[in-house]
Amino acid sequence: MTTISLGPVEELPAPELATDLLFSTRELAVELFWVGDALLLGNGGLAVANTGSSEVLLLSGDGSLARRVGGQGEGPGEFGSVTTLLGTDAGFLAYDARLARLNEFTESGEFLSSSPLSARSAIVDLRPLATNAAGRTLAILGEQRFFAPEGMKRDTTPLLSFPDLDAEPDTLGLLSAMEWSYGAVPGGGFTRTEPPFGRDIVASGLGDRALIGDTEVFGLSIYAADGTLTRRIRGSGGGWAVTDEEIGRWRADRLERRGPDAPDWYVEFTENAPYPETHPAFHSAVLGPDEMVWIGLATRLGEETRRWLVLGPDGQPSGWPDLPAEASVLAIAADRFVVLQRNALDEEDVRLYRYDLGP
Repeated sequence: MTTISLGPVEELPAPELATDLLFSTRELAVELFWVGDALLLGNGGLAVANTGSSEVLLLSGDGSLARRVGGQGEGPGEFGSVTTLLGTDAGFLAYDARLARLNEFTESGEFLSSSPLSARSAIVDLRPLATNAAGRTLAILGEQRFFAPEGMKRDTTPLLSFPDLDAEPDTLGLLSAMEWSYGAVPGGGFTRTEPPFGRDIVASGLGDRALIGDTEVFGLSIYAADGTLTRRIRGSGGGWAVTDEEIGRWRADRLERRGPDAPDWYVEFTENAPYPETHPAFHSAVLGPDEMVWIGLATRLGEETRRWLVLGPDGQPSGWPDLPAEASVLAIAADRFVVLQRNALDEEDVRLYRYDLGP
């Protein structure tokens, strides 16, 4: 196990990366509906989990649609809800959260096999992160559907190690997950929302490695699929005090989106919802090949771009791109990365870029 100490990340010397857009699904008129995940394939293509339509889209390197895989159903190669994609030597695995199984496909989309993999829970979904050739799988739980009368609370999730797909998992630890603000609604019910500047778990996988962290502190850990800890990354960043202007802007934006017909209970909840007093230490992180890591740094509310710090396989800063602040990095390779963006109408656009880290 190695430890990487970065210090204050905003002060790290690293060059800006030159990026070139290879394609945009919006420009190519590829229809997307609730993108759940993306995976860069060894053949130069891209697999996109089009969760809302229960299919995986296989795109060629130029963005043309090569094949639609799956579709709604419970038969071989079909999905109830495809949420996660994992690369394998043979192609890729697509996890179906509703049917609790892994479907394996070749990179060209041919169905190979199906295996059960379940959280053994009716109220929470499994989120596989990494798998190896021996069949060991590392996973956490997805969003949990619990409610509380008031205040703020973070979900928790076990870090689960499956010795094989048919075995009960071992619990390697308990991790803090999504933070929620809770409140009451008329009739005795409860509601919840993600608070502004709330904390969350960071979990990303690629092949037989998983990256796990917590935005409360600037710390990330990389695990092998068998649960072995291989690398720790430590630094400092974010953590600024939340200003009255920032929280006021968040409340106003939320009410504006709901519109003038927002019920009184919703207005009251929004105007009084609790929130953390400080910004998170960082925003998110994504794992790449050979333990490369991209880290989305914290930003102030209203900033238009977010800096992504790129750590090379040796753990050292290699560069950074500035991306739209609301964009999500879904997948990275040694020379390409995938971004998900949404416009004001919540229409999705998956964009594939090329970049060069240099010598």
